[in-house]
Amino acid sequence: MDTLHLITVRESSASDVYATAAKLVVRIAGQSFFTGNEAFKKAAEVASLVSVLKELGISEDDIHLLNVSTEVESGILTKTSSATYHLLINCQSIDLLGRVLAAISSQKNSKLAAMSWQYPDLEKTKSDLIQNAVRATKDAARAVADSLAVPLLGVHKLSYDISGLDTELRVPEVSGFAMRRSKAMATPLDSLDLSHSTTIVVTVTAEFMVDTFTHNDK
Repeated sequence: MDTLHLITVRESSASDVYATAAKLVVRIAGQSFFTGNEAFKKAAEVASLVSVLKELGISEDDIHLLNVSTEVESGILTKTSSATYHLLINCQSIDLLGRVLAAISSQKNSKLAAMSWQYPDLEKTKSDLIQNAVRATKDAARAVADSLAVPLLGVHKLSYDISGLDTELRVPEVSGFAMRRSKAMATPLDSLDLSHSTTIVVTVTAEFMVDTFTHNDK
């Protein structure tokens, strides 16, 4: 097998993006247990928050029940059993976010559990950054090959990494009412940063094949 002669190049491309919306997960402590649509109508704590959100301009279609859980001490589950509800709220206007957060905090039994920012044209931005970084690696490899006086033959391997995205929302999983946290999970309320911009960085690493050196010394 012929030996590969490679030039390894690593280049990055970056862009600042600004959030236009946000997704929120709210945890509500309820005094009664209901599931499905009944939770929005018969669970007083849930109905109260939903009513306030609708007054702010949040559509019913943007409020979803993620899960409901309860601890049963007597072994019998009834509608009078206390429950913990998790709601997903799509705040489609960043201008409403402050009022939505204030509404959540004003509710005695409600607490923000997680949130994530939403950015416009995100897929196009990522695609443009990947193409820019790929072109930069090709230009850099060609410059190195020219300096070494060897022909650039093609790409042997290429990979890319994207950093700076904070759009992934980790849904709380109830296990003894404990919420698991991860790097991808949005920031909890006690350390919430309302800055709504981020820098997306695409880093491309490529291995380019080059021809062998030629010696013309006499």
